[in-house]
Amino acid sequence: MKKSKHFVIGKNSVEELLGHAPERILAVHSSHHKEDALIKKLLLLRKPFHQKQNRKLEDLVSSTSHQGYAVEVSARESVHIEDLIEKAQQKSKSLVVMLDSIFDPHNVGAILRACECFGVDGVIYSKNKGCKITPTVTKISMGASEIVPLAEVSNLATTIEKFQKEGFWAVAAEVSSSATSLNEFEYPEKTLLILGSEGTGIQKILSKKSDFHVYIPMKGKIDSLNVSQAATAFLLAFN
Repeated sequence: MKKSKHFVIGKNSVEELLGHAPERILAVHSSHHKEDALIKKLLLLRKPFHQKQNRKLEDLVSSTSHQGYAVEVSARESVHIEDLIEKAQQKSKSLVVMLDSIFDPHNVGAILRACECFGVDGVIYSKNKGCKITPTVTKISMGASEIVPLAEVSNLATTIEKFQKEGFWAVAAEVSSSATSLNEFEYPEKTLLILGSEGTGIQKILSKKSDFHVYIPMKGKIDSLNVSQAATAFLLAFN
């Protein structure tokens, strides 16, 4: 079966990819001319260059946010959970993030960007309950989606159990009767942080399997944060 194409779009995202994994670039599609500074760098890779009008680029990547840059890349292989755990075990302090039912590509992209900035050891997401790594996710993440170790799994609940068996503590980011304020919470050295959607939150089965429940206390008139904003607060507190 022919694999679907994987595109990275947007100037900053393409620049990050060029700097960290140029070997993954297969072809370049752009509305910019060959004299463009970034295009000149991409052409040094000696990959096929296809000049297209912006409308053609939009059709190609199903997005209007390409900024005139779209590079076709070899698909990243999903990291095996066992490998992710093994590498995390080698560190004295480790944080892995699990995304549950977050379907907005802008939120997923922003979370991945924060995870890369704060040195998260890996991000886990569901094959069915959440957004895939789309061109929009890549652009919003500023290329972090091509850098952070990503693990796509079929069952989030059993994945939590695997981490717990290896000494990780599952921390659910949610408001509940048993939840502790982030201001008073001390993260375990090995933490699996679970983030849920703004609408439905974390699935009940995942919440029940969690060892801790933590919420961000609000002081303003608005009683909640966007999930990507909340993710940044949780990551900052771990560091």
